[in-house]
Amino acid sequence: MAERVAIDLDTDVLSPHARGDSSTLIKRFLLTLLVVVAGFAIMQALMMSTLQALAMPWRLIADVALLLAVASGPVWFVLCAPMRREILGARESFEHEISTLHDRLRAHNLNVRLSAALEMGEDEEAALRIAGQALTLASEGAPAQLLLADSPDAPMRHDLGQGWTSEDGQCCVATPADCPVVRRGMGNVFEDSLVLSACRGMRGTMPANYAAACTPITVAGTGVGVVRALGTAGDPDLYRVLQSLNTVAHHLGARLATVRSISASAREAATDPLTGAANRRSGEALLAELSRQPGCFVLAMIDIDHFKKINDAHGHEVGDRVLKMFVDVITGCIRREDELCRYGGEEFLLILPRADLETAVTTLQRVRDALPAACGTAGVPVFTFSAGVSDSRDADPAMQMRSADAALYRAKQAGRDRVVLASDVAADGAQ
Repeated sequence: MAERVAIDLDTDVLSPHARGDSSTLIKRFLLTLLVVVAGFAIMQALMMSTLQALAMPWRLIADVALLLAVASGPVWFVLCAPMRREILGARESFEHEISTLHDRLRAHNLNVRLSAALEMGEDEEAALRIAGQALTLASEGAPAQLLLADSPDAPMRHDLGQGWTSEDGQCCVATPADCPVVRRGMGNVFEDSLVLSACRGMRGTMPANYAAACTPITVAGTGVGVVRALGTAGDPDLYRVLQSLNTVAHHLGARLATVRSISASAREAATDPLTGAANRRSGEALLAELSRQPGCFVLAMIDIDHFKKINDAHGHEVGDRVLKMFVDVITGCIRREDELCRYGGEEFLLILPRADLETAVTTLQRVRDALPAACGTAGVPVFTFSAGVSDSRDADPAMQMRSADAALYRAKQAGRDRVVLASDVAADGAQ
């Protein structure tokens, strides 16, 4: 080990850079010595008579003083001043390398921590919450903002801000397509808020020295948002902040691409491809979940009356349009929390959480009232539907489905185009 260290040290000493520095220093020293000796000899020759007139102690002192006077200039200008400049330059270079290393470590820390945190985000809301927290680190405490939409032409759905005390300087672009950095697909520093090339998305009355660093958020190759931070015009640190914002935008975009792909796949697996309503499996899963929770819910089995005649008389293309239009009408009449499922063919299952029988009947009546006008608008034959409604008195979803189905069957027997309650069917059966 000692031999290896000695070899390494010897290699460093003999490196070209070290040999060059040593050679230069020796040359400067020899030059300084030559100039001092020559200058001292010349001055002694010029002052010989004066020096010889002095007594021995005073003559020695005079020689020393003369040597110091002659040596001070060459020692400073040939030896000390260059060394001082080199030391200051080395110090400045060292401080720059330390600053660069600090920036790299900071960027690496942000990169690693943000990547790990986003990997744990299960959905888009979690990813945005993590990215919002990372804005403070990326912007180094400066006001920062994150805007995000579902597509380039969609309105900004999320607007996250960190460090803002007012609306001055905040971005107010309506859609990603309105943002110049999104259109260009690369980050940029807008140096001055009042020049012609300033970003038009900056809001409020601002001083002329405002500047902004902005970078786009890209999901699966499409720009859907922007991350930005505010600073002072001419501040070179804004370009370093821009690199940190690029890190946030890159990782967020990659995570959103994954999350949105998974969500799209899940929606596709849970959705009827023709009508866009939930499929049968989704409806049964929701019923099972509701049965395990406190609170009442209502379900309705719905069937389009004489749907086979519509297909036979007008063709399957018209039949498909009828199904799509029917789903649109029902969707427009129910609450956001309600779920409509295509149960099979022309039969649908409507689930209404936290609702009672009266609410369900009222909802279905709204659908009946809206159907004739919707049929005329869609250019399809006017049709009606029958429905059987059951509440959650029976905790078993399978029993509740059978009750609703029995009520639907009674509605068809009674002439169709009506809503029948399962409780009425049970009462008739008891009699």
